[in-house]
Amino acid sequence: MTSRSEAGARSFPKGLVLAASLGFVVCLLGSALKNTVQVYFEPMAETFGQHRGSFALATTVFAVTYAFAAPLTGMLADRIGPARVLMTGTCLAGVSLLLCANLSAFPAFVAVYGVLVSFAYTMLSYVPIGVLVDRLFSDGKKGFFYALLTNGTAAGFMLLVPLWTWLGHHTDWQYVLDGLGVLLLVVIAPLTVLLARRMPARAPAARAATAPGGFGARWRMVVGSSVLWRLAGAFFACGATMAFIDVHMLTYLSDMHVDSGVSSLSLVLLGICEIIGSLIAGRLCDRGFIKRVLVGGYALRAISMFLIAVHPNATLVLVFGVLFGASYLVTVVATSVWVLRVFPVEVKGVVMGLIWTAHQIGAALSSQLGGMIFDREHSYVPLIITSGCVAVFAMLLVATLPSPGEPPATTPAVPPAADPVEEAA
Repeated sequence: MTSRSEAGARSFPKGLVLAASLGFVVCLLGSALKNTVQVYFEPMAETFGQHRGSFALATTVFAVTYAFAAPLTGMLADRIGPARVLMTGTCLAGVSLLLCANLSAFPAFVAVYGVLVSFAYTMLSYVPIGVLVDRLFSDGKKGFFYALLTNGTAAGFMLLVPLWTWLGHHTDWQYVLDGLGVLLLVVIAPLTVLLARRMPARAPAARAATAPGGFGARWRMVVGSSVLWRLAGAFFACGATMAFIDVHMLTYLSDMHVDSGVSSLSLVLLGICEIIGSLIAGRLCDRGFIKRVLVGGYALRAISMFLIAVHPNATLVLVFGVLFGASYLVTVVATSVWVLRVFPVEVKGVVMGLIWTAHQIGAALSSQLGGMIFDREHSYVPLIITSGCVAVFAMLLVATLPSPGEPPATTPAVPPAADPVEEAA
């Protein structure tokens, strides 16, 4: 008679656990490609002799490049496998950070950070991680493990940002980037090379191909999908509302005379609820409630935006952190699981990439228009209300889609009791 421990060991072989763990670590360190610049924005601008506004060109180019890089990264993940994409991204990230730390000309920094580092970040984040989870786990586990691995980004924000801040008081930002680049190249890159060698480049044979054979036919099938365009339209709202947190939130709260301690606590609550909410969403998606989770995520996002548009006091700001945090990765997880559920294995990466392009367009517009609206109205309230309305529209857009349904009963991502990592060794 088989014990539960033996069954669990067969369900999660050692190679599978190690591959998932490496995915989490790569996602965590990949987040440093963004949060180092967020922490060292001012000293970096001073080093290059730039005003903050002109130095922001580097982060703007980063965001625009991400929008183009996402579908290309997804296409690569579909063709050569997510492990090889993570390997390439890790090496590119290490080399790019070393270059950024040792450049003296600002235009060169913009080119390297805005283009190369952005491509590297795309290769170490949501799109290839989604394809990796699709290759490693069965349908009943993809949502939870996708949430778990992508929480490396949230962990990076909560763990690495305080580390960069502390290091900033003791050393120059160049040494931080140098150290991070060496860590990626010397420690993490060899591990991703090992994973790429041991994991099949293509999906396991158990996942029969269902997409048209040629590139042109597959592309027409993808862009002709109403599911893609509706999910992408909704995900535009996800990017637009997230940009408020990344760019405008702290400034808005300061303008509204909210105590800085309350603002900081709100961000802590946001991060904690982000992790908890995403894991719960992943489990619910695995049980077949993908559409309900996504509709609920956008509903929470809209409520939180309308709530903060009211003249914020300490209580409202803290409630905002809880509600927005609870929805923060819910929309990412549910949208990604929806794609993994309904699209053929050969095009899942590129579909996820196109949806992330819509996300970045929403983020870029929200960031830029937010500043323009403030300059004209001397208030962020019109931006916040508009963002809430966009979230409502996203909720309605998803509600009109047919549900992707329950997970198939007999379509495991790998043959039962098999480990794609060890099996390919």
